Amino acid sequence: MIRLILCFFVLLIAFVLTVVAFPLSRLIRLINRRAGDLFSLRFVTTTFRALLFVGGVHVEFIGKEHLPKKGEAVVYISNHLGVFDIVALYPEFPDLTGFVAKKEILSWPLIGWWLKAVNSLPLDRKDPRSGFRTIFKAADYVEKEGISMVIFPEGTRSRKDGDVLPFHKGSFKLATTPKARLIPVAITNTSAVFEDHLPFIRSQKVVIEFCEPIETADLTREEEKDLPVKVHDIIEERVRANHPAVNK
Repeated sequence: MIRLILCFFVLLIAFVLTVVAFPLSRLIRLINRRAGDLFSLRFVTTTFRALLFVGGVHVEFIGKEHLPKKGEAVVYISNHLGVFDIVALYPEFPDLTGFVAKKEILSWPLIGWWLKAVNSLPLDRKDPRSGFRTIFKAADYVEKEGISMVIFPEGTRSRKDGDVLPFHKGSFKLATTPKARLIPVAITNTSAVFEDHLPFIRSQKVVIEFCEPIETADLTREEEKDLPVKVHDIIEERVRANHPAVNK
């Protein structure tokens, strides 16, 4: 219970600071878009690091050499276990990065405001036409704005750690349309922090692996068609391989 209270306290402080910081980020963005986005990025990463600290969440990263250099926009494809996926993953990104997230999340006070501020986009999975518009808008962010994007192509969180649900093929247009480098991300054990024992937060070890990047620029039509299954199998294999590591 104490960790839940501490996390709530961190969010309360973030909410109070948002009263000043959020309008300031918008003002800075009017003068210099990148500077405003970086201001928002720092606020979000600081809040997430604080949540990990008070929540007792230790994150082990594997494959950090596969992360892009600053200024290089890529697409991250990841499995999805729970709310701490974003909290654990986001602070490690080297540059501006947005999420293609369920529209409900972006409507939340505080979290939704800041996710929008770091160029996240709402995805309505009940409306395929709207969903494709969002994917192509996100692809424009990658290609024209130099902003990396993250998407969870399962469409919902996996109920069992170690399993990866089938990927929605349309999600991969986010990478193949701008011919961006795709980085598969395997997340393990974040559900054990919160979802496995609601409403409590428990100290856990989380493993996040950035797998070897896949270049999409020269894919044949057949290779592009097979890409969702290929990336799914890569992530599932690494999730299952890393799952025992959380107990070491």
